[in-house]
Amino acid sequence: MRIQKLLLLLCVLIFSSQLPAADTTPPADLQFAPPGSEFWNDVRQRDAPVVGISQVKSTDANVLINVAGESWRQYRVNQLIPIATGALVIVLALITTFRVIRGKIKLPNGRSSTKIRRFSDLQRLAHWSTAILFVILGLTGLVLLLGRTVILPMLGSSAFAPIAAICKNIHDYLGPLFILALGALFILFVKGNWPSYKLDMQWLKRGGGLFGKHAHADRYNAGEKLWFWVAAAFGLAAVISGTVLDFPIFGQTRATMELSLFVHSISAMVMIVFAIGHIYMGTAAMEGTFEVMQTGYCDSNWAMEHHDNWYDKVKNEAIPNDHINAGAADEVQVGEEKAT
Repeated sequence: MRIQKLLLLLCVLIFSSQLPAADTTPPADLQFAPPGSEFWNDVRQRDAPVVGISQVKSTDANVLINVAGESWRQYRVNQLIPIATGALVIVLALITTFRVIRGKIKLPNGRSSTKIRRFSDLQRLAHWSTAILFVILGLTGLVLLLGRTVILPMLGSSAFAPIAAICKNIHDYLGPLFILALGALFILFVKGNWPSYKLDMQWLKRGGGLFGKHAHADRYNAGEKLWFWVAAAFGLAAVISGTVLDFPIFGQTRATMELSLFVHSISAMVMIVFAIGHIYMGTAAMEGTFEVMQTGYCDSNWAMEHHDNWYDKVKNEAIPNDHINAGAADEVQVGEEKAT
């Protein structure tokens, strides 16, 4: 009896498995989209930009949701930040490699007993003002650009939030001062930085004399000229775009702000990459270089080694080191007497 029941059950299962599955799809006339889907597709502007009507009279007030902002965020996260990080890593690696291979570059003939006036006090003031502002703006800008990727995972949101807020305020308020400093720097240093094709190409072909035959140069070599015009061109782009971002009160659209942010970040990163090389070459790379901008005077042998054409023009203006030191001591003494 049990066997008969089992066989009957088996037959029913086999037969039912052969039957076609029931079609649970509703008829076409009964199918419908989720409530409000077309409305929200229009709001999100997935098919085309939608301009509504608003009683608020301001820029882009008729746009309910700015979809382009998400596109910018994706570009920033997936392209801009990786490229900026890679550029910083590459330039630091190149400088480290150069340092290991070449070491600190000494003056072949050592130091002389005379110095030559290379920069005026006004030029040094403009240089250091611009340099200090640039370093502060560069560091705060990197925090704002790379902070979420680098700092936030290490410190956490509670620590990173005030850091980002402080950096943003510093960046916003010091930006206009950088415009003035950069303008003054351009006016005071443009003379002598105009290209000289034959001399500059010779300097570039010889790698500035770093790896072989001596490279001739006038007041500024091709490397200094390149940095000057990079700073001028990309600095101009950075200050214009930065002004648009810093003062969003002139009817700028969101598209204008996004373009300005793109130009600002790219131009700033180019300047930072070049500035890292400039800072290294002007401080730790060569003997006697940092003191030139520090004091305004250069050693005569330094001038003859790195700017021989300029040295030939001004070598008769060389001053004994003792006179410069005595003059500095007199200035200090006068200052102390005035203070008392």
